[in-house]
Amino acid sequence: MKRIGVLVGVLVAAAAVVAVLTAVLGAGSENDRLVVYTARAHYGEEEPFRQFAAERKVDLTLFGGSASELYERLRAEGRRTRADVFITVDGANLWRARQAGLLAPVQSAELRRNVPADLRDPDGYWYGLTVRARTIVRSSERVPSGLVRHYRDLGDPRWRGRLCLRSGTSEYNVSFVADRIAKFGAAATERMLRSWMANRPRIYGSDADVIQAIADGRCDVGLVNSYYVGRALAADPALPVALEWADQDGRGTHVNLSGIAVTRYAPHPQLARQLLEFLTRPRVQAELVRNNKEFAVDPAVPAAPEVARFGRFKRDPIDVAGAARHLRDALRMMERVGWK
Repeated sequence: MKRIGVLVGVLVAAAAVVAVLTAVLGAGSENDRLVVYTARAHYGEEEPFRQFAAERKVDLTLFGGSASELYERLRAEGRRTRADVFITVDGANLWRARQAGLLAPVQSAELRRNVPADLRDPDGYWYGLTVRARTIVRSSERVPSGLVRHYRDLGDPRWRGRLCLRSGTSEYNVSFVADRIAKFGAAATERMLRSWMANRPRIYGSDADVIQAIADGRCDVGLVNSYYVGRALAADPALPVALEWADQDGRGTHVNLSGIAVTRYAPHPQLARQLLEFLTRPRVQAELVRNNKEFAVDPAVPAAPEVARFGRFKRDPIDVAGAARHLRDALRMMERVGWK
């Protein structure tokens, strides 16, 4: 169970954390500098932060790193932290940060208005920033629409040797399996995973690699975060891949989120709260999803055209705490069935 010890409890236990200073925006004084720890990869997302800094006349520092690195940095810094805001991927990381006492509750009528109830902590410790669907991707040349409609369909023997998956160590896959255990039970989830493994899937290091493998004809179907397909199609609109929204006649497609929170020892808590409110406003949300191809937390904000072309879909409501409690179970199960 060595992999469990490595992955659970922030997925990486870093003794020494190295993060990268990605940007300093604005022109305010040192005392007004707002520091944001962000685990998000940047796809033109700096502009909303630049706008906020200009409007408030403050400096804003974006300090980047992986989710695990920044979590460990916050823990190590404690009261000495300069971080005002923590942005991270995957609801489980937000849950862990709250459990560790790293976040401060924020009560804001605007945030409650901007962010639906299932996309925010009930006590205001974190708020969803964007939503991503983990669903089925298929070859648009070899697999007709509607042939793979459910997650369980990836276990159909017709896909033996033609299924591509990202590594079982992927945080997104672990969270997906944990969520299935929480909602469908361990026995049903393990049966589905065993059927996938019986198809001898090709394993790749990233969702982008899965998509490229399907486009190149090395496999026909896979499981990816939807925004990877959106970004691939933005780069090459003729790429022969398509999304299928899974389980539309059941609970709906699995989704996860990126979220944002004020840190417990934020030097500028009121300014930090204002940044949360700013980033969840519909106008700013529209700019975020146009760049990163995710979905806004506000369902009224349209998706980027590269993913909107696949139609609207019913999403399975997020249960962050429920999934987070089953992360260890998910890792053990994935090892047991041979998802490496």
